[in-house]
Amino acid sequence: MSFVYRAVLYVVVQSLGAIAGAAVLKAVSVSGTNDALGTPTPGSGVTYGQIFIIELIISFVLVFTVFATCDSNRSGIGGSGPLAIGLSIAMCHLWAVSHTRPVMFGDHYASTCL
Repeated sequence: MSFVYRAVLYVVVQSLGAIAGAAVLKAVSVSGTNDALGTPTPGSGVTYGQIFIIELIISFVLVFTVFATCDSNRSGIGGSGPLAIGLSIAMCHLWAVSHTRPVMFGDHYASTCL
């Protein structure tokens, strides 16, 4: 399989999984309790443009961390790669949660809008 075909297939499958997860979440949630599950919502004084920038930054941090821990040409990497990735996700969420409910993955946000 070519790289482009696998990349497109990966995006499609991730999107379908996100849509299925959003459907399950909607099915098991009580109607009216939280109609914005999985969608970023602006905090006090935060605009949708600022939400976009925040999501862009935290997504970049995650992707950068994954690439940095998976780079076989880097030397001097000690510790656990999965731990570094998990900590970057936790720190990004803790930083962004006061501004917006962070999503970090665009397909997850798009699937909840459907």
